Amino acid sequence: MTFEQTFAQLQTAGTEQTRKTYQRHGAGADVFGVSFAQLGQLKKQFVGRGKDKAHAHAVAQQLWNTQNFDAQLLATMIADAAQLTPTEAENWAAGIRCHMLADAFAALVATAPFADELMQNWISTGDELRQRIGYALLNRLALQDTAQPDTYFEPYVRQLEMTLQQAPNRAKEAMNNCLIGIGSRNEALRRRVESAADRIGPVTIDHGDTACQTFEIRPYLAKVWARKAKTAAV
Repeated sequence: MTFEQTFAQLQTAGTEQTRKTYQRHGAGADVFGVSFAQLGQLKKQFVGRGKDKAHAHAVAQQLWNTQNFDAQLLATMIADAAQLTPTEAENWAAGIRCHMLADAFAALVATAPFADELMQNWISTGDELRQRIGYALLNRLALQDTAQPDTYFEPYVRQLEMTLQQAPNRAKEAMNNCLIGIGSRNEALRRRVESAADRIGPVTIDHGDTACQTFEIRPYLAKVWARKAKTAAV
């Protein structure tokens, strides 16, 4: 499919209910309200065995440039991390104004060869959504990169403990989630994260006019490890 065909499908696939939901999450005015299920169906037109990655990435670039929320979400799903450059990733990050899009973008960058470098740059900024991207990216690496040793993540646990409560709202949420991701890797990191969580204390995040809730680290990790135990026993 061409960019024009894809964008036309996005325009007709949105619903008012989903549009309002996305706007409550900070999507802004330029949003069609395309569900993630429908975005997933569009993704299949570009991603998969035999698909042209170069074409998909070119369409993703065009979608991103529209500044439309749904188009940018789809762009993060079909862009090719192998073709994404650090400069392009920085440019995309600079235009993100919504935490939902920040998380989707982090999922894309997590598979790029320069993920670690940009993650460290973003978490060290004072910008709320750049930090959000950085910590969402660190969370992705914690959950997906099984090759990293504990020594890679241990300093971040300490850093998160010292800075989480003073962080901007949406960065704080990503930091809280990131601790859960790190604590999900193994029992040793779980103990480190739970000790840090005890010292951090209750975490308060403003979720706006949504039904979202803040994850409590100890109870959430207990559920994660209960599921792991159940899976291992099968």
